[in-house]
Amino acid sequence: MGIIVERSRDGTRPGAPGHRLAALPERAFRLWRVLGTGVSFAVFGGGALVLALVAFPLCHLGPGDARAREARVQRVIHYAYRFFITFMETLGLIRTEWIGVERLTVPGPHLVVANHPTLIDVVHVISKLPQADCVIGEEYAHHPFLRLAASWAGYIKNAQGAEVVDACVDRLRAARTVVLFPEGTRSPRNGMHPFRRGAAHVALRAGVPLEPVAISCAPRMLGKSQPWWDVPERPGCFTLGVLDPIEPRARGASDLPDVLAARRLTVTLRERIREGLGRVGLR
Repeated sequence: MGIIVERSRDGTRPGAPGHRLAALPERAFRLWRVLGTGVSFAVFGGGALVLALVAFPLCHLGPGDARAREARVQRVIHYAYRFFITFMETLGLIRTEWIGVERLTVPGPHLVVANHPTLIDVVHVISKLPQADCVIGEEYAHHPFLRLAASWAGYIKNAQGAEVVDACVDRLRAARTVVLFPEGTRSPRNGMHPFRRGAAHVALRAGVPLEPVAISCAPRMLGKSQPWWDVPERPGCFTLGVLDPIEPRARGASDLPDVLAARRLTVTLRERIREGLGRVGLR
């Protein structure tokens, strides 16, 4: 079966605002992208604060247990992130292409694992997932605009390793979706950081496959140690490819101790994503 390619609205297609803006002189267009990026993040921060103070408390007033209330908050975040991506595309700041995203919509547990080249990778991923339990780092957990959202949504703080694995396994056994970025921080300018083994331990414990997502952005923007105003010469083109799943226990490795199995699985995961980034269409 061939891969289905889903394209989101192109910021530079004829008739779109980004297309008309692209006709401006290069210097003026770059200034517009700097201004537009600043406006986008102001909207993001202001929206996150309003949601945390108004929408999320209302979600928790509804019926159901704690998980049901968290799921409602996560759905609101999903729609907010969809709006943010569309907003940036409409301003001609980015373009987005998804490959194989339909694999993530099949009912059942999903352990989504991605590389992390830019600041808005998690926004892209969650914009396609109405329910997602994210493992977040300290930077996210203590961010002035995002920590309230993380708390209301029941996101998992990346603190003690064993506790994080237990929490992820618990969510997967409830047929939920868990999102992990095993680099732990944004990728370096070229390549990826070594992957931590947490995702592999979660997959082994829960007995679910890893679902790798290879994320690329060209030209580079919003990378590690790159200020938001350092915009590229043209809109950043994000390509997100959902790759073939990786079974936690490969054939012939069922008798390996968990520590060794996790090590091998982590190597396989990183190599799968590296290969995915090198394919045609994953720039």
